[in-house]
Amino acid sequence: MPVSTSHRFNFNIGEFVTLSVLLKRPTSTGGIEENLVNRAYSIASSPTRDFIDLTIKEEKPYGYINPITGKSDAFAAYFNQQVKVGDKITVKSNLVKQHFLWKVAAGIEKNVAYWSGANGAQSARSLIQYMEDKKDPDFNLVLFYSNTKLYTDNGNSDIKQGEHQPVDSLNVIYYNWLINIAKKLENLKVIFTFTREQEMPTAAPNDARIIYRKGRFFLNPDGSPERTLFKYGRNVETSFNPICGSSAFINGIVRLPNGKINRGKGILQNLIEIEGIKPEKTDKEQFYLEQVGAKQ
Repeated sequence: MPVSTSHRFNFNIGEFVTLSVLLKRPTSTGGIEENLVNRAYSIASSPTRDFIDLTIKEEKPYGYINPITGKSDAFAAYFNQQVKVGDKITVKSNLVKQHFLWKVAAGIEKNVAYWSGANGAQSARSLIQYMEDKKDPDFNLVLFYSNTKLYTDNGNSDIKQGEHQPVDSLNVIYYNWLINIAKKLENLKVIFTFTREQEMPTAAPNDARIIYRKGRFFLNPDGSPERTLFKYGRNVETSFNPICGSSAFINGIVRLPNGKINRGKGILQNLIEIEGIKPEKTDKEQFYLEQVGAKQ
């Protein structure tokens, strides 16, 4: 998303923008409803670059109807089909003094362990680009990146013999880019973990900064506690731990289909209880829960 000089605004790593777009979406009655839809997205590029990059992943398919509201609350599928190159949309900056990476942006923290869920990688990409451009020899980053599976299953289990089998697509945002940039930057290590994957990719012998593992962070295969940061991190005692992902990923809070709240343990609690990290050495980003929840 190029931004002209006259309309350029300053931002820092870890900040986000809100898109406001007029979209036509279906209702359960078969009609079409046109509304102004707002969505917040983390900026996926560094403030040192000439472009603002946003990564918009399709989570709900075109034609999806929310069974409760009787309307569509999807965004990406309609945005990708209805918004064309040259169209004008409203982009609002959401700049705050103390966003979850402000200590990194200010140069206060340089030994960073970034904990990312599947939807937290955009700010990680911004951070990595920033690190690449600044070329600060004292900066170190370990990216702990959790996803369910490496590839999406495009219905292959239902394919009959002799029929065309669709190719599965990558389920991990920036997967190939992360592998390539980790090979390039000596002060970057990427830890991929997959919570539902059966077979793990194998890193090449010279890819010491790319590591694959199964299961959830802070758990061994037998279910016992694991000091994940101590195992893979650098200078754990000085490590700063920003966390970006779902509420379940960050603090273990899950809203069940019946509306009840299930409270477990997330990354934040595990860092404090298992690793012994002080709360001031952590921060978290949950802007999508605060900004988007009421804007469907």
